[in-house]
Amino acid sequence: MSRMACPICKLESQEIFHHPSGDETKVKCDRCGTFIITRPALLAIASEKIGHKTIAWIKNLTEQPDDPPRITSEMLENAEKNLPNYTVTEKQLILLKNIERRMEFPGEGVSVMAKIDYPLSWAKNEKEFIYYLKSLGERGLIRFSTENRRTIDDPIQIVDITAAGWDFLEKNARTAAISDQAFVAMSFSSELKAIWENGIKRAIERAGYVAYRVDSEPHVDRIDVKIMAEIKNSRFLIADVTEQKMGVYFEAGYGLGLGIPVLWSCRRDDLTNAHFDTNHYNHILWENETGLEEELYDFICAIIGKGPRKPKT
Repeated sequence: MSRMACPICKLESQEIFHHPSGDETKVKCDRCGTFIITRPALLAIASEKIGHKTIAWIKNLTEQPDDPPRITSEMLENAEKNLPNYTVTEKQLILLKNIERRMEFPGEGVSVMAKIDYPLSWAKNEKEFIYYLKSLGERGLIRFSTENRRTIDDPIQIVDITAAGWDFLEKNARTAAISDQAFVAMSFSSELKAIWENGIKRAIERAGYVAYRVDSEPHVDRIDVKIMAEIKNSRFLIADVTEQKMGVYFEAGYGLGLGIPVLWSCRRDDLTNAHFDTNHYNHILWENETGLEEELYDFICAIIGKGPRKPKT
């Protein structure tokens, strides 16, 4: 073990454990959390400044109650392409949701420290994080403990969610930034029924999200309006381009335009037919529903993170 700057956020004097083979490094960073990073990933970022979105992405992965995530160069590349640009309002909502995630029960005080926790709000720095924390307090969504605290700008704050804050979270549960819904764009042909039911849907549910496909429930809305509304309400979008349906490309493009992460997949023997505008994205290539389920599940957990719902047994 040695003490060096974190390779991701550059916070000094963090615990670095190099595997004897040199293939992987385990990092215990006060800010980013504990993660494993591969040698190719380290080489890829050695001479680059890592953006705040990547730091926030890794921070949110390490906040999950799982084994430390393993960061590869492919994951970093996919993350850079898929990470959204959240608005000021969305960042406050994400921060409130992350405060909730740290609580064991309503009323419990949660410790937050600007220097360490600013990635929880996808903020660029401590100053932006403090602004969001203050805003949540001014809106009556959180309250600050008055014990052992002098000012709102103290480095460590103890906060808990107010009744108004819980109502706010419930009312905004379907906002894309914290939604547990995953929109699925794919061909509805009978040949792909097993891929939907036993591959894509199972992977999404195992990862803790709700799979939504526009033909999966009855509705009286115009189909195009319904599609756009549900994409807006989704945390991410799965676009399986097998059979090359134009509607899939439209829905994926709409999601990209909204800044919603889009995860691509395709049957291996059909990838050569993928449209040239999208074939530069990394696709999960599948041959059967079992393989697709496993790869898509891993991809969702790695890029999006585990969802709030318990997987079905």
